[in-house]
Amino acid sequence: MNLIINNHIIDSNLKTILEAVRDSSNNLYLHDIRQTGDNIAITCPFHKDGNEKHPSCFVYNRTDSDEVPFGFFKCFTCYEQGQLYVLVSKCFGCTIEEAKQWLVDNFSETFSIESLDLTDIQLDKKDDTKYIDESILDKYKYIHPYLLKRNISPEVIKKFMVGWNEDTDSITFPVWDEHDNLVGITERSVKSKNFYIPEGIDLPIYLLNYVIKQNINEVYVVESQIDALTLWGFGYPSIALFGTGGKKSYNRLKKSGIRIYHLCLDGDLAGRHGILRFIKNMPDDVVIDIIQLPQGKDVNDLSKAEFDNLEHFDKYTF
Repeated sequence: MNLIINNHIIDSNLKTILEAVRDSSNNLYLHDIRQTGDNIAITCPFHKDGNEKHPSCFVYNRTDSDEVPFGFFKCFTCYEQGQLYVLVSKCFGCTIEEAKQWLVDNFSETFSIESLDLTDIQLDKKDDTKYIDESILDKYKYIHPYLLKRNISPEVIKKFMVGWNEDTDSITFPVWDEHDNLVGITERSVKSKNFYIPEGIDLPIYLLNYVIKQNINEVYVVESQIDALTLWGFGYPSIALFGTGGKKSYNRLKKSGIRIYHLCLDGDLAGRHGILRFIKNMPDDVVIDIIQLPQGKDVNDLSKAEFDNLEHFDKYTF
């Protein structure tokens, strides 16, 4: 599972975070940081003053499991264990709250998890899963200028029933599962970078339902809903992973019938690792190519002409 601190998700590359901890502590700790399978092995800062010869502490490096959170550590020599911010606190000699804030300031995205005020929603119960009556979307029918400024066309807005919640001053994105059931409404504040997800929702892949319904077998894969809407405006069928994807996402895609994927994940280290993870977890017989985005950019930062001129890589040469 993800590590969430004060409504911020810590989703940067773990090895990068640990190297930054080492550098910011003047190399007092974490002298040895090495990839070991899915996890990271480090020299433990809790015994021998951080000067053990061989790494005996392991830091959990996955977000697609419900077992322990990303960044959880355990030393198999002194048996110290805890959350990533406990490790940071030890290395910096600071309080837990200061360690949390350092992680938020340097390695987070805003990701507020809240129960949205959707009291008018009528729920239907099917197979023990709660679905939302789509009539609730009539409440949010409004094209907010924020979307037009982000170059999302009115046609795309109406097509996917994107709206505006006056109470929270947020853009509303209906989210359907792959069986075309409305399972939630996510929101993006028009005044900040806050992104709201209803508590307890099992996020599907954004717009995968539409792709399946239309028998589309070639799609562009992005991280965010805004990026997916941007590509639909460019004329390219797109789905969004709500980040860089995980085991549930791959399992859904394997059953979707899609045969060709164009990966357009963000131009940063997390995006690159997401691309490699996507390739590793998808069947060999699907076609995957990678569209290399500029450093620090995502799809919504580009014009159609700029996007069309980006370089493509085959999955075997990336």
